[in-house]
Amino acid sequence: MQVVQYSSDTLRGALISGDPGLQDLYERFSPEERKLLNEAFNPHSALFRPVTVCSPSDWIPSHPEPAETFQDFYGKCERRVPSPHRRTIYVQTIGQFGDSDRHTQEYIGWLTGYCQAFFHGLPVQVQGPISISQTGCRFRVNDSTHNLQIHAGDLLRYLKTIKPPDAFCIVGATMVDLYPRDSWNFVFGTASLTEGVGVFSFARYDEEFYRSGYKGRLKGKRPAKGDYSVFNGYYTPPITSALLLRSCKTLTHEIGHMFGLLHCQWLQCVMQGSNHLEESDRRPLDLCPICLRKLQSAIGFTIAERYKALLRWMEDDGRESDLEARGKREIVKPLESFQAHRDWSRTCLDFLL
Repeated sequence: MQVVQYSSDTLRGALISGDPGLQDLYERFSPEERKLLNEAFNPHSALFRPVTVCSPSDWIPSHPEPAETFQDFYGKCERRVPSPHRRTIYVQTIGQFGDSDRHTQEYIGWLTGYCQAFFHGLPVQVQGPISISQTGCRFRVNDSTHNLQIHAGDLLRYLKTIKPPDAFCIVGATMVDLYPRDSWNFVFGTASLTEGVGVFSFARYDEEFYRSGYKGRLKGKRPAKGDYSVFNGYYTPPITSALLLRSCKTLTHEIGHMFGLLHCQWLQCVMQGSNHLEESDRRPLDLCPICLRKLQSAIGFTIAERYKALLRWMEDDGRESDLEARGKREIVKPLESFQAHRDWSRTCLDFLL
């Protein structure tokens, strides 16, 4: 295991900058906000720890990239800031989620609520669900895992055609596995940052995906080209707490790229790159102080209000208690996997209040 450790001075420079104008911007944060952000360069911080590399297959050794400071981010032309007329984040569901329409609606509602708290201050809207056949995308059966896959590039092209005029970005979410080209085995997601469109699959976040008994494997004759009936009743994984946690990480990570944030190498952060599920699970759910400052500069939220919104989402499991709702079957938000981050968020708020 390798620890990617930067000096306190390097982290201070990455966060605050040596540019007098950006230093003045930093001073506009409240003393409480600066106290929290300054934990970035506290070598004994319990909140923000160095990145650990556990194998040569991890992202950092596999994809050498420059570490982007706040000054780098603030001055680059790829930095995207929502405008008054283009500030809504749209989520477009593709195919079914869960074993019923109600489960699909609940799950997407949870993701939308988390996304709205994470990108605090921006509206998040869900587009009406679409079937895979409506996209006209190519599909195949994976030769190794024998599950259905849909073509990510085709989905991006479709999303561009339905992107609303007031959209900051539109992201497609699906429970069907993705592939970007014939020579690739799979991809978790892909995006066109300049176009503000992306698509992401949560299929491989199912605990059963890599096991021999995975129900998404097709047996027998392969479907004919263009025969979308193969997706009718196709397996979708149960909505577990672990799957919801992984989905929240992926969705916010990829939308973060659409603001221009690069993969983070400074500290443990949801913007770290990941090559595989084990590495993705090691990432925390939220941003390090350097990436938090980048996002705040684009949206303009109050840091304490953002943490409050995230905490409210993690404390509300959606249980219905009123008399009218008692006859309904409850679908409770599965929050067990969020316990550690809930405690972490409360600690962050202690700095801010």
